[in-house]
Amino acid sequence: MTTGRIPVTLKLIAAIFVPTLLSGCFESNRSTAQLCENYPQICHKLNVRDGQCRHERTDLIWMRFDVEKKPSDLNKFDELMLTKKYARCMELSAQIETTTLKERKTKRTEALYHAYDSIERIEEELTTSYQPSIIYYRWTQGDNDALDQFLRLEETEYLDTPELQLGLATYYVDKDKEHTIDILLKSLSFYDGRAGETRDKTVPEAVKSLATANHSLGLLDEAYMWALVGQDLGLPIAKEAQLKLLYPMPDNRRDDIADIANDVSSAIEDGDFERDLLEPVRRLPDPS
Repeated sequence: MTTGRIPVTLKLIAAIFVPTLLSGCFESNRSTAQLCENYPQICHKLNVRDGQCRHERTDLIWMRFDVEKKPSDLNKFDELMLTKKYARCMELSAQIETTTLKERKTKRTEALYHAYDSIERIEEELTTSYQPSIIYYRWTQGDNDALDQFLRLEETEYLDTPELQLGLATYYVDKDKEHTIDILLKSLSFYDGRAGETRDKTVPEAVKSLATANHSLGLLDEAYMWALVGQDLGLPIAKEAQLKLLYPMPDNRRDDIADIANDVSSAIEDGDFERDLLEPVRRLPDPS
């Protein structure tokens, strides 16, 4: 299957919400240790009472508690993502060789294989899920049926998130650059300005992809503008001298595009981006 480059950032699919406050009859569970004592099944085979991967383990335990209370597909998906994060940490920890802590090393190895089993189990449970983010995840794991499902959702409201639009763009990037640009612009338009995973990963990836796609189509004014937007947003963009070599143009045109880029980057940061903001760059006089 040719799907174009799948951003690493998208393999994790959107943001994972980890519970921090509990209420009602669960208020007595004021620590992870108490939670494990009250619900031993959610801590079974994890490397409890071990400093390695403590944060990843704690997040996973509380997410498992959420699944215990409400075993929805989305909660299971969050558990899957946190289990994979825990497993990546444990892959490093399980390799730690010691002469005095062989028992602990064995426990870490057991915890790692338990994580692998949990990942396999949850993925199997989610194979029939109709949640768009889960369908997208299955596609990124090589499920062709999931790709067909995902593409059928293209013109529906179910993909109206920055992450899923960015994911959709990865399918078209090698097939239809103009359509890819339209989808990337939609991705930015759905961003609401809040801090978090979307701001840190999805928005930068969309901006960089817009610069690349416009450049590929020979839309150099637009490509230069998106490079400047990336610069405004603190992305690792080529230095100004390199940009001038890549996009030669009169200084007054360069200044006009810089002003437009500033408006666009400000709108993105505030969560107010609309594609109409691009009209000024498209109305610039023909440089020839």
